[in-house]
Amino acid sequence: MLHFRIHPISGNPSNFVPFILGIIDIVITPLLFNYKETVIMAYLINGLGVIIGAIAMATFSLSALPDPLTFTSIIFKTTLADILILFSKLFIGQMVLLHFYHTGLGRMFTPSWWIRHFCYLSIVYSLGHFLWR
Repeated sequence: MLHFRIHPISGNPSNFVPFILGIIDIVITPLLFNYKETVIMAYLINGLGVIIGAIAMATFSLSALPDPLTFTSIIFKTTLADILILFSKLFIGQMVLLHFYHTGLGRMFTPSWWIRHFCYLSIVYSLGHFLWR
């Protein structure tokens, strides 16, 4: 419902992408998290959705910053709270993964792994945004 409020499909056909990603996030990912055979795929989908969603929401928020830029306007008039809620999904997914794989998966899928990949994708997105306007 949040995507419908921010990205109405009738306003722009490209707003169909957040709708589809929301459906995948609500319907398909929880189903994949239920089985040990598909929990790693669900965890990857969940993590990539968090990273891409955070980058997209930050871009959306930075394109229309509130005029008096104060602490309260950053908290209440940007998508910072939505991004923080989105990051909580990453930690929930980590707990589900640890439920099925008690010892973890080694160096992969640790919090530092996700931070590295978040930085990589942010750099690539920023370079693409600034170089190909």
